[in-house]
Amino acid sequence: MPELPEVETIKRHLAPLLTDNQIKTVLVRRADAVGYPDIKNFRTGLEGKKIKQLVRRGKYLIIHLHPHGRLIFHLRLSGHLRVVNNNDEIPAYERVRLVFTSGRALSFIEPRVLGKVYYVDGAGLPSVLQGLGRLGLEPIDRRFNGKYLREKLRGRRAKIKSLLMDQRICAGVGNIYSDEALFRAKIRPTRRANTLKPDEITQLAQALRAVLKSGIKWMGTTMTDNRYLQPDGARGEFQNQLRVFGKKGMPCGICGRPIKRLKLGNRSSYFCPRCQH
Repeated sequence: MPELPEVETIKRHLAPLLTDNQIKTVLVRRADAVGYPDIKNFRTGLEGKKIKQLVRRGKYLIIHLHPHGRLIFHLRLSGHLRVVNNNDEIPAYERVRLVFTSGRALSFIEPRVLGKVYYVDGAGLPSVLQGLGRLGLEPIDRRFNGKYLREKLRGRRAKIKSLLMDQRICAGVGNIYSDEALFRAKIRPTRRANTLKPDEITQLAQALRAVLKSGIKWMGTTMTDNRYLQPDGARGEFQNQLRVFGKKGMPCGICGRPIKRLKLGNRSSYFCPRCQH
């Protein structure tokens, strides 16, 4: 968390607020929130630059700068971004602040300090961002289909849930949306990838696309821990559309059997024992 729909929502919210703003000052309140480069070069690289365009790739938010450079946020479990007036009270857990010449500021808030912000000047990526360069297709990409997914899963014996969260295969997919897609495709998260039939993989590719698009439509998922909030502090609404995630013991909306939870790696996975095979 945040996954693709949450970062896409953040991007759409921030784009009209940030575009064409010039960065006057950069305040780093906690050094380990900056993943690259060192603090001095991070500040000097950003100050004076203008926000040109916001894009998203997988779970990364990328801000293109003028005349050059990129500011990259990887929010991970609990990072979020908020546009504030620079003279307002400093938000709790603010780690980095970009102050604009307009008097407004972009606040990077991260209670756990797992999320990072990076400044990259040039076409390449530093080693700490190689994961960004190795991302696979996003399920909302028109090229993501049954054929693509079959090629990525060919000969793999790993559990399908784990492979769906591999960003080299399904960029932007995490714990919530993989569970929801597997339920829609009627596939258990523990199925070995090499046991899936071609039509099941096609259904899964379609389910991934559908659930991510729905997540974007409903502006992301905000669970009770409020790890994800929109930049204006509003909650997402896709949690009201969830069919299995977080619903242990509740009746399946299709068959009525209680939803089960299991541990897969260090994550909880939710599924219907009757509807998913």
